[in-house]
Amino acid sequence: MKVTTCLIFGGLSIGLCMSSYASSPLQKAECGTIQRLEVVSPQLNDTIDVDVWLPSGFDAEKRYPVLYMHDGQNLFDASTTWNNQSWEMDVTPCRMIEQGEIEPMIIVGIHSDPATRVSQLMPLQAVKDAGLEDLMAEVKLEGKPVLGDKYAEFVVSTLKPLIDSSYPTLSDREHTSVMGSSMGGLMSLYLICQYPDVFGGAGCLSTHWYGTLDAGNRFGDAMISYVESALPDPATHRLYFDHGTSTIDFYYGPWETKALLKAQEKGYQYGKNLDSYIDYGAPHEESAWAARVNRPLRFLFGKKTQ
Repeated sequence: MKVTTCLIFGGLSIGLCMSSYASSPLQKAECGTIQRLEVVSPQLNDTIDVDVWLPSGFDAEKRYPVLYMHDGQNLFDASTTWNNQSWEMDVTPCRMIEQGEIEPMIIVGIHSDPATRVSQLMPLQAVKDAGLEDLMAEVKLEGKPVLGDKYAEFVVSTLKPLIDSSYPTLSDREHTSVMGSSMGGLMSLYLICQYPDVFGGAGCLSTHWYGTLDAGNRFGDAMISYVESALPDPATHRLYFDHGTSTIDFYYGPWETKALLKAQEKGYQYGKNLDSYIDYGAPHEESAWAARVNRPLRFLFGKKTQ
């Protein structure tokens, strides 16, 4: 029997629940602490596992910036993942915080389900504007609808208010970032474009520019067109991109170059609000992202010099 305790505020259940056991393996942190939440999503008609990482020395009297991340089941504990790899998002931030490189932050890891992941992390408006929505659903999603907008609305309208009401966050745009890899890189870019008043920074690692359908370059072209039209104001936003050069990352370079050029045309500048990195020889996997995640962390949460 599953026993679930839900948080109640003002006599109303707000959809944030803690269970005696979870639908996905519980992750343990080597540094800091992890709290497992189950968040009811009316947008997705589902309950989503969410792991919240609190840094070592967490103080409820202080307020913290927040990093929202996709594929939350792969972030902290390699012993619980399908490939025995993780991003090490407990160890690396802890080390960087201790060394004074970055500000302490709260990390919110949103779990994904392999059965719905592609659908939920797909930038709907990009494929819709390019006339690819029907083809995307038929060719690669096996009849499933593209749910990127519903996932994005869940993050912004359900999850973020719950996190802000339950933890001592700095809830403004400047202190709210989003990060992910592969399809999560696409969704991170999509969120900062669709909700520029909510997210001030996006970390897009091994962004899946190549797409998920057999349509030549049409998906990549659609994403570049979307970037050109939807990038938010560089005066108030920061963008980080990277990719490796082996396995599927081999295909990402040309598209990423185009995206970076579009960003610069929009006014983004290296050394100010734009950064990128090519990890030569790196494959498309969590160990590679763990090895270089210090770069987007420093870019998004680096301590400001006086």
